[in-house]
Amino acid sequence: MKKLKKQWNKVTVLLLTFGIVFGLFGAMPVQAQDGNASGSTIFDVKIVHTNDIHARVEEDDYNQVIGMDRLSGIAQTFTEGADGSLMLDSGDTFHGQPIATLVKGESVAKLMKACGYDAMTTGNHDWSYGKERLKELGGIANVKILSGNIKNADGTSFFDTDELVKEITKNGKTLKIGVFGVSDPEMKNKTTPSNVEGLDFQDAVAYAKREAATLKAEGCDVVIALSHTLDPKNVAAQVDGVDLWLCGHEHIELSESVTTPDGSKTYVSESGHYLNSVGLIDLNCTMDEDGSVHVDYEKTSVDYEEAQNYPKDASVTAVLDTIKAENETELNRVIGTSPVELDGVWEHIRIGQTNLGNVITDAYLLATGADIAFENAGGIRASIAAGTVTYGDVINVSPYGNYVVTKKLTGAQIKEMLESSLTIQKNCIVANDSGEWDAWPNDSGSYLQVGGITVRFDPAQPAGARVLSVQKDGQELDDTKEYTVAVNNYLAGSDSYPQLANAAEIGEYSCCEELLIQFFEQGSDAVTASAAKQNMIQTTKETEEPEQPSVPVTPSVPEQPSKEQPEAAKTEMKKEQASGTKTSVKSPKTADSNELFCWMILLLLSGGAGSICLVQGNKR
Repeated sequence: MKKLKKQWNKVTVLLLTFGIVFGLFGAMPVQAQDGNASGSTIFDVKIVHTNDIHARVEEDDYNQVIGMDRLSGIAQTFTEGADGSLMLDSGDTFHGQPIATLVKGESVAKLMKACGYDAMTTGNHDWSYGKERLKELGGIANVKILSGNIKNADGTSFFDTDELVKEITKNGKTLKIGVFGVSDPEMKNKTTPSNVEGLDFQDAVAYAKREAATLKAEGCDVVIALSHTLDPKNVAAQVDGVDLWLCGHEHIELSESVTTPDGSKTYVSESGHYLNSVGLIDLNCTMDEDGSVHVDYEKTSVDYEEAQNYPKDASVTAVLDTIKAENETELNRVIGTSPVELDGVWEHIRIGQTNLGNVITDAYLLATGADIAFENAGGIRASIAAGTVTYGDVINVSPYGNYVVTKKLTGAQIKEMLESSLTIQKNCIVANDSGEWDAWPNDSGSYLQVGGITVRFDPAQPAGARVLSVQKDGQELDDTKEYTVAVNNYLAGSDSYPQLANAAEIGEYSCCEELLIQFFEQGSDAVTASAAKQNMIQTTKETEEPEQPSVPVTPSVPEQPSKEQPEAAKTEMKKEQASGTKTSVKSPKTADSNELFCWMILLLLSGGAGSICLVQGNKR
């Protein structure tokens, strides 16, 4: 009994101890989800990020394009309940598809406004309609275009503002977020020069350092940079004071942190391209009692398949439907005439050069000033009938929204490309003659339509020896000389032509259909002249080889004595006279001197015979 009492006392002590402990916890204030015991506040900031949409605004299952109406649904779902949100884009947005180019980007700007974008920076393709039009599009979209390192000639910023500042208030505290934008100076060389005439693209890193410091000095707790640059991680690693970089241009998925010069960490994010994915970023910003802020970053990428779990925004769908209806009228706009039918038949452009191939490559040459142009057969999707040519006709020929780039290749590399193209052509001819669809090679679309050169070839020769001659302006290409070549951006990276794929881009231009429209706007005479060209000439090696000069035969004795000195002797004398050297010139032997010599011999012989007769007569 004593033992049991002792055990009960121990239990009682334990219960009292637990009661005291829990009582103390109960007396303490409960920490809320948005703060802690020290009085800190957590701001839940959600950011929706896109880049390099290139006017892919309509949902497209085949190409895995999410579409702007579903993008808006994703943004609304993700940001619901957040303390604050931003919708940001990193450029190359307004240009790239017929739905945009038909109205010089206005359709995309209207959709951006409907989605609720806050700000963007510029990509090189956003300049395609000219610098003033780009400003107009920013107004239509109701977004701030932030590219503060782009200056006018007088040093002022080209765009109306260099920064966006957003304040979020919670629990009596205010979080201040500053956003700025920067474009790589190299972007100036990746658009038509007239689009950016008079503008100075200043050093991106130097500007970012200044602007980040300025925003911090203005009291911004969090600084976000929008960039359209080459090698975004390298840029971010050189700049202190930026918490998050949202990047574009590289067409990659990126979510990493890098260390800046002062030892701090910054996050770098890029969200694919062509609206194949959307970047959803959680910024948990913890503000301590002393006002200092710590930022935690978490990103989720939503691809096309995952996007199907989100609803479409009906209001954005309505805007898109209106735009498409309005564009139907624009598609019927006449942009020129063609006196002849321009052949874009699928089979024809794979087995030989056509007049439409001439026109397309000449359009590229006109716009770029390149030496040579190529177009892959797969990039040509329709013919153009003789008569009036509409915007829609051109879109049917070039519907992909590809743009033109230029690269440098040597004459030898160009000939290698032509050899590869002729091999593809030969296989296509076999397939066409067979009548079997399955016989067509997988790379049939890589056969090249050419412009700016005249190629003579013999298909009967072995692979690698079919190109007999390649002339530019009547002169053979120099194997070691570099030539500027214009192609669409798809062909520029083709596996069929590593010479082209491995070469660096030196220029970027407008969409293929825009350049073709500009060519038609010259008038029908330009179309006629281009269509009539013979850029690819099939011949034979024997025909192209020069004949061996015949060896002259000199008669031993001319029937008629020559009264003039032979030309060779005259030439020899002139050369010697021209040299200024005194020489004794021997007159060549002629038929006259030979005849005189014979008469002298006869006279001597006859004289000798006469003397012999005389001697013999005296002896008798």
